[in-house]
Amino acid sequence: MHKSLLIFSLLILTAALASGQTCSDPSQDSEGVDDPVDGSGAIGLSDLDEFLLFESREYGFAVPYPSAWTAEEADPNDLGIVAGFLPPGEDLIEPDNYVTVQIEDLPGGTNLPEYTEAVLANLRSSYDDFEVLAEGEMKISEEPAYVIAYGATVEGTAYQVLLAYTIKEDRAYVITYYALAERYSEFEDDAKRMINAFSLR
Repeated sequence: MHKSLLIFSLLILTAALASGQTCSDPSQDSEGVDDPVDGSGAIGLSDLDEFLLFESREYGFAVPYPSAWTAEEADPNDLGIVAGFLPPGEDLIEPDNYVTVQIEDLPGGTNLPEYTEAVLANLRSSYDDFEVLAEGEMKISEEPAYVIAYGATVEGTAYQVLLAYTIKEDRAYVITYYALAERYSEFEDDAKRMINAFSLR
């Protein structure tokens, strides 16, 4: 993955290992975020006709992504980002809209509520205008998971983020859709399909 994407992610994540992601503007229209993803984790094969499959044997996951998007395996980094996906027309050097997969090794026994508490505390302390737009339980690859839609401003620009994660064997798998608030709905459906179809091996 390109350096600028990692730098931008660093700005958004701030406290990398404490877990997290960021984005949004309270004044932005949050239509469609009340039900961020399909909580059942179910997705039909017909929904994936135009999707390719990104697999990571090293980290034990697979995620379908739209065939028009670009998939990038991340260079080693301190944020735990292992893959990134860019929609068509997105600048490869300085993207504003993208999906990432992040992996974080956790202290033994960390559960989903504890991790969620840490994520929210990190986000609230990182952004003065952090606002939760929607949140709730879901399933990722048949595992209990949690999803948070939120907004924040980064260097004067409003972003909206959809963050979903699960924990398996003391490892957090975090799938995040970052977008300019004004363009969030443009790639929202594709991002939700990626989250819903994310699978652990």
